[in-house]
Amino acid sequence: MSPLPPQLEAMVNAIHPLPEAVWIALRPLLTRRSLARGALFATLGETQRTIGLLERGIVRAYYTTADGNEYNKHFFVAPALIGDYASLLTRRPVELPQQALTEGVVWTLDHEALLGLEPRFVDLVQIQRRFAENLYLENERRELQIATMSASQRYEELTARYPRLETEIALYHIAAYLGITPTQLSRIRSRKRTRRVST
Repeated sequence: MSPLPPQLEAMVNAIHPLPEAVWIALRPLLTRRSLARGALFATLGETQRTIGLLERGIVRAYYTTADGNEYNKHFFVAPALIGDYASLLTRRPVELPQQALTEGVVWTLDHEALLGLEPRFVDLVQIQRRFAENLYLENERRELQIATMSASQRYEELTARYPRLETEIALYHIAAYLGITPTQLSRIRSRKRTRRVST
C-alpha cells in the first residue's frame, strides 16, 4: 500500500491532531483509488458507508429541484474530506449527492472500521466531533452569505478562497453555486475584469 500523502495527514491533523499510534491503526484501512470526472462519491438514495480523503481533484455537493435545476451547495477542493456525513451518522439514504467535477484521487475509509477503532482511541471520537462542528460552522457561513451578500460579493469570496476554481471547472457550476444564471455570472466576471483594467 502506498503511504498516505503528507498533505492529507496534515489536513486531518489540522481538524484534530492524531497521535502516531492512531495513524498506525488507520493507514492499513485506507484504500487509494482514482475518481473519474463525473463519478459519484455519494449517490442519491444510497447509504453512505465510506469517508473519503481527497488527494487530488474537485468534488461538488449538489441537489436537484423538482423542476430539474441543479444547485451546488459546496465545493470540496483537495485536500479535503468528502462523503455525506449526515448519511454516515443516520444510516439514512444520501439526499445531497457528491460528484467529481475533475479527474481526481481519493483515499477511502470504511466508516464501520473507523467506529471499530473508537474504543481504543478517544482521539477518533474527538476528531469526528470537531469535523461535525466545522460542518455546522461552514453551513452557518454559507447561509449568512446567501442572506447578506450579493451574488457579486459571493463570487468574489469564492474566487478568493479557491483562486484556480474558474480554470478547473465549468463556469455553469460556479453559477449554480451562486444561484444565478451563466449569463449573470458572465456579466459579473466582465465587470470584475473592467475594474481590474481601470485600476
